[in-house]
Amino acid sequence: MREEETAMLETLLTLEPQGVHLSLIMSKPEDGDSQEIDVDAIDAFLAASPFHDYLRLDSAIQDAIQYWNSKVTFGESVFVVAERKDVQIDISLSDDHMCAFVALTGAFGGEKLTAQILIEALKAQAIVRGVSKKRLQYLLQKSWELAPGETFSLKVAAGRPAVQGQDTQFEALVPDASERILAPQDSDHGKVDMRDLGQLITVQAGQALMRRLQPTNGESGYDVHGRVVHPTPGKEIPFQVGVGTRLSDDDSNVLVADKDGMPRHGKTGMAVDDILTVDKVDVTTGHVDFNGAVLVYGDVSSGMKIKAAGNITVTGVVELAELEAGGDIIVAGGVIGRMHEGKLVYCGLKSQGKVAAKFAQYAQIESGADTELYLHLAHSLVHAKGAVRVSDAAQRHGSVTGGVTIADGGVYARVLGAEAGVETQIQLMGQFRELKAEMDSLKSEMKEAEERIHQLVVLQIKLSKQPRDKRSPELVEKVNTGKAHFMSSLADMKTRHQLLREQYDLQLASARVEISHMIHAGVHVRIEEKEFIVEEDMTACFICWKDQMIVCQPLKSH
Repeated sequence: MREEETAMLETLLTLEPQGVHLSLIMSKPEDGDSQEIDVDAIDAFLAASPFHDYLRLDSAIQDAIQYWNSKVTFGESVFVVAERKDVQIDISLSDDHMCAFVALTGAFGGEKLTAQILIEALKAQAIVRGVSKKRLQYLLQKSWELAPGETFSLKVAAGRPAVQGQDTQFEALVPDASERILAPQDSDHGKVDMRDLGQLITVQAGQALMRRLQPTNGESGYDVHGRVVHPTPGKEIPFQVGVGTRLSDDDSNVLVADKDGMPRHGKTGMAVDDILTVDKVDVTTGHVDFNGAVLVYGDVSSGMKIKAAGNITVTGVVELAELEAGGDIIVAGGVIGRMHEGKLVYCGLKSQGKVAAKFAQYAQIESGADTELYLHLAHSLVHAKGAVRVSDAAQRHGSVTGGVTIADGGVYARVLGAEAGVETQIQLMGQFRELKAEMDSLKSEMKEAEERIHQLVVLQIKLSKQPRDKRSPELVEKVNTGKAHFMSSLADMKTRHQLLREQYDLQLASARVEISHMIHAGVHVRIEEKEFIVEEDMTACFICWKDQMIVCQPLKSH
C-alpha cells in the first residue's frame, strides 16, 4: 500500500484484542470520503500490527471489506477478523497401543509448547511407559521453530513387544550322511577311506539320536499405557518316533536307536533303517531294491536302478542311473547324464528327503526337502519342495547353468546363468497353482453354501409368517437342521481357506533367489504367474516378490 493509504487506514481502522479474538473496528465517514479496500490492504494492515501472527478469519475479513466498500452504509462497525491460538497438540496411538505419536501445529500468536504442557498432555492420554526423553526434548526444540499453522509429527513413546514363545526344537545328536560323505577327512596316506566313513554314518542300538527341547513361554512386554502384553507360548510338538527308534527310558525328550543301522533324519524325529552295503551297482550286481538304507562303496553304473525305503548313499558317481529313496540321497561324486545319439538322457534321482551331491549335470532331480550341490548344477531339471542351494562353504564354487529349477524354498547360488547367455529358468513357489486351485474351489463351495443358507433363511421367514396351526413341524425342523448344517460347513470352509491363504502367503514370502557373486543375462525367474528376465549381467543381488511384483535389489542393501 502507498503511505497515504496506510495513514488513512490507521485513522479509520482500529484493532482491539478481546480475549483470544481480534476485533477490527471500522469507522466509516458519513460523507463517504473513503477509498475502497481489498484483501491485500487488510492483510498488509494486519501484518504491520502487533497481531500479525494471529489466525486470519477469511469470511469475516470478506464481510468487513463488503461493509467498507458499500456506498450506502456509514458509521462504526466491528468485525472479528482473527484469533489467537496456542500451539496445538494432537496425540495419536497405534491400533495396538504400542506406539504414541505427537503432532504439533504451530501457535498463532498464542502460547508456545512447554515441557509441562507436553507432559500433562501425555498423562491425559495415560501414556506412561516407553517415553523417550530425547524425543521429547527434540519435540520442544522443534515447536519453537514452527511457523504459525506449520505441522510436525514425531513418535515419542514405544512399548516393548512381547517375545513370543519358541515352539519345540529338535536337535540332531548324530550327523547326517552328507556331512560325512561330502566333506571327508584325509587319512594318514592322503587318501579317503570310504569304508571307514561308511562305519561313521551308522549308529548302534541304544545310541542317542535326537534331543527334544521344550517350548518356551516367551517374555511379557508392555504397551505405552504400562499394560502387560502377554506372549503366545510356543507350541509343543511331539517326537516322530520312526522305525528302529524309541524314546529313552531315562529321558522322554531323547530319541535313541532301537537297533543298529543307518539313521534317517527328519524334522521332528528320526528313523534307523537296516543297511545294505555293496561295493558297486552295475550289471554284475543287478538292480537294488531294499526295505532299508543302501550304502554303495563305489559307483552306480549306467542303466542301473536303486530303490530304498531309507537313505541311499553313494561314495562314487552316479551315471545315467535311477535312484529312488524314502529318505535322503547322498552322492559323494557327481550325478551325470549325457547326450546319446543326439538325444539328452537324464540321470534320475527322486527322494522323499533331501538330495545332496558334489555336482549334477543332465540330471532330473526331485526332492521332498532341499537339494544341495557343492560345485555346480548344469542343464538339469530340479524340483525341490525345499530350497536349492548350489555353493561350497567357502563360496568359491557354486553355479547354476541352463535347465529348469523349481524350488518352493528359494534358490541360493554363487553364480546364476552363464556368460554365453544360456537360458536358465528358475521357478519359485511351485505349489502356487495347486494352492490357488484349492482356494478357488473352496470359494465356489463357500458361495454355494451361502446361497443355500440364504434360501433357508427366506424359507424360515415365510414359515414364521404362517399361523402356528398351519406350519408343518417336520418342515420347520428340516429347515432349521439344514441351516445349521450349512452354517457349520461354511465355518469349516472359511477356516480351511484361511489356512491355505496363510500357506500361500508364507510361500510367497520365501520365494527368493539370492546370488552372492554374479547373475548373467538370459536368466528367467518366475514367481507366481509373473516373470522377471535378466537382461544384463548383475553382481550380488536378490530377487523376490514385493508389492505384487518381482523385484531385483543389490544383496548388500538387504
